[in-house]
Amino acid sequence: MNAVDKLYRRTADGIKPGLEVINILLDELDTPHHKFVSIHVAGTNGKGSVCAMIESVLRVSGFKTGLFTSPHLINFSERYRVNGKSISSKKLNRYILQLEKFADQISNKKEVRRATFFELSTLIAFQYFADEKIDIAIIETGMGGRLDATNVLYPLLSVITPISMDHTEFLGNNLKDIAFEKAGILKQGRPAISSDQSLDVKNVLQSKHQDINFVNEHIFLQKVGRPQKLKIETPARSLPPINLSLLGPVQRDNAALAVGALEQVADILHFEPNFKMGLENVEWPGRFMEVSENPKIIYDGAHNPASATALKETIKDCYPDYEVGFIFGFLEDKDISNFCKNLKSIVSEAWTVSLDCHRGLNAELSTQYAAIGGVKAEPLELREAYEKAKNWAGVLCTNRIIIITGSLYLAELCVSDGMFSHSIFS
Repeated sequence: MNAVDKLYRRTADGIKPGLEVINILLDELDTPHHKFVSIHVAGTNGKGSVCAMIESVLRVSGFKTGLFTSPHLINFSERYRVNGKSISSKKLNRYILQLEKFADQISNKKEVRRATFFELSTLIAFQYFADEKIDIAIIETGMGGRLDATNVLYPLLSVITPISMDHTEFLGNNLKDIAFEKAGILKQGRPAISSDQSLDVKNVLQSKHQDINFVNEHIFLQKVGRPQKLKIETPARSLPPINLSLLGPVQRDNAALAVGALEQVADILHFEPNFKMGLENVEWPGRFMEVSENPKIIYDGAHNPASATALKETIKDCYPDYEVGFIFGFLEDKDISNFCKNLKSIVSEAWTVSLDCHRGLNAELSTQYAAIGGVKAEPLELREAYEKAKNWAGVLCTNRIIIITGSLYLAELCVSDGMFSHSIFS
């Protein structure tokens, strides 16, 4: 059993929100998370894209960066990046083996529960970044914020992406409760910035941080050309036209938030961000990503109702006159019915597949949930669905597109099944 598989065995312990264990472990390691500057990002959708944009701009502006995100697409090592490069498998294995042993020893010594999968994953990130002597880390929360293992940071800046319904079994079954958990990363004495939010969410965020900025009040962003040419104005800068490498309306919103966050960081650290190079060269695979040109096939990691709406808007923005066929694969704890309901108006054909992974849902149940959302889908094995979708789109059809979506885990399964090349995600 390799080290990553050994670490994954801890997922059987479940999710255990709380900061006691991670704080004890970090104290015993001489607080590695205090040895670099950090930007902390929470929210429901867009966290990874915003983190990637911020990291890219900081890196090309001369900083040595760390980036910790989850989940990964293909390799676990993608979660840990220094200057845009994933940690090597050899180094990752060493960190896992050393820190897992260390954590278990400390748990026994301090008589506390053993560290969870995500707590150990976070511990690895902080120690790795400290060892690499990075300048600044961009840290994505795993789930929620207040009791997330990453919330031991006292960051330079807190960033909140759009908040919607997700992980309701842990965060609450209404937007106010979920916003309260996400707002837990806001720290008094440190600046904060948020995407535009619903009124209920905005009220919660402002009650936790009176001086939080909302990006829609400060950043003007407009699409001025295809595929994603942007003009961005800020209170301090008029940026040159930027050809954003990530497509769709939601990525325009993410870019505005990233620019707003970087402006605040620039004011604190006194540097001039290279917005144009950073945003034009940002790489964040698996977000409305073309994996085949003929027939045209797009993979997107949307997995909750709000991201389904964003996906629909992106399809309309990029392929307004196309018929759309969907291959869906879901985790069992997602709101599948409302996910499909938000897409049903553009669904021409649909197939569901089983996700052979932790919390994965089988195709038959996915079909039943999709039907509740108004989408008729045929349950098939992944390879069979892929071939059937390709035949439906056909090499001679110029107005049909296939979207593979429902979970980030689908990418790994498609690669392992030989449908996608690993290289397109590297």
